[in-house]
Amino acid sequence: MRLRQLRQLLEGQHGIAMPMAMIALVLLSALIIAFSMLAASEPVLANNQLQVAQARAVAESGVERAIWALNNPTNANGIPNPLVTPAAPYDGTTTTAVMQNGVQVGVFTVSVTNGTVANERVIVATGWVPSDTAANKVKQKIQVSVLQFLFSGFPPPAALTVRGEIGIGGNTLIDSRSDTSCGNKAGTNSEGLTTTGGSGTVYGADGNNTANQATDVVQNVPDATLDQYMLSNKDLTQLKKLAQANGTYYQGTVLFDSGNQLNNGIVFVDTVSGNNIDVNGVNSTDSSDFASVTIHGNAPSSPDGIFHGVIVVNGSLSISGNFQMYGLVYATNDLTYVGTGTGQIVGAALSRNIRDTSATSIDTNTGGNAAIIYNCNYAKTGGGQTNPGFLPEKGTYKEISG
Repeated sequence: MRLRQLRQLLEGQHGIAMPMAMIALVLLSALIIAFSMLAASEPVLANNQLQVAQARAVAESGVERAIWALNNPTNANGIPNPLVTPAAPYDGTTTTAVMQNGVQVGVFTVSVTNGTVANERVIVATGWVPSDTAANKVKQKIQVSVLQFLFSGFPPPAALTVRGEIGIGGNTLIDSRSDTSCGNKAGTNSEGLTTTGGSGTVYGADGNNTANQATDVVQNVPDATLDQYMLSNKDLTQLKKLAQANGTYYQGTVLFDSGNQLNNGIVFVDTVSGNNIDVNGVNSTDSSDFASVTIHGNAPSSPDGIFHGVIVVNGSLSISGNFQMYGLVYATNDLTYVGTGTGQIVGAALSRNIRDTSATSIDTNTGGNAAIIYNCNYAKTGGGQTNPGFLPEKGTYKEISG
């Protein structure tokens, strides 16, 4: 019985091999066709990706060309500063070929326009491969904002510029007569009143040697005029990055003296939180978050005993003693300078007085010779230590569709 059932079962499987073989053949044929199509399309996809990468690189060449032109305004192929009207080839209509080993890789156009602040430029570069007129061309478009150190393009209007009141006493000397390379500057420039007591003298480059005249001590300057010389949040953020790269970024309360010296370059002392003051609106930052910096004599680490650079304090700054520097001092809030000996700032000093609770105080102890002497080049370059020019702003690089 069992043998009969087994025989019947085996006889029922006759003919199954052919259908199975056909199914396997169909599956193999489908796989072969798929692999053939993939092999045919893969070179096309790879070539498209290559051309996209090349077009992006060509567009980036346009960005680099624009940054070079911005940083060389006096060159025949440079971009004037300030920028009024974009001119060819930076008007977005002129194509420039990119060559490699004598062969054209692609072309780009680039436009440069003013940004939202005076020292900002917006660059838009478009790259085409192999050209903008080819039948099968690939296009990539890049936009990036670049920012220049504010005082490189807009030197301070005076040896001491304060968005508030100024109190000058002792034997203070504030003098803008020796350097007129950036034009004739006042000794002081303030939003409010400037009071001069003791033997304090202020000289502007007004063509005479009489101190403390209206042309030396410029007062009641409108906010709109002073604001163009005050660092914006964009400026502060850029300077933070440069200081971090220089290893001279600090936060909160800092004392610079012989035990904690100032290294040359861009020194940035930030708020405790690291956020710019009132970045979220007027009076939105508690004053306890402000940086508080004190600088004494013997603070410079430079062998010549002179600090060369830029000091930016996101809060209040107090300088005392026989401190000497070539460059620029900027305080977001108050500046107090009580010098002795041969202490001096050669360059410029600015105070924004973001919380105008007291007048900026510049004073000298009896017998001192502290001074603020205007030097345009030092103010623009941090005592000759730094002149980074236009640099890309963090977070502004983007590829634009179309």
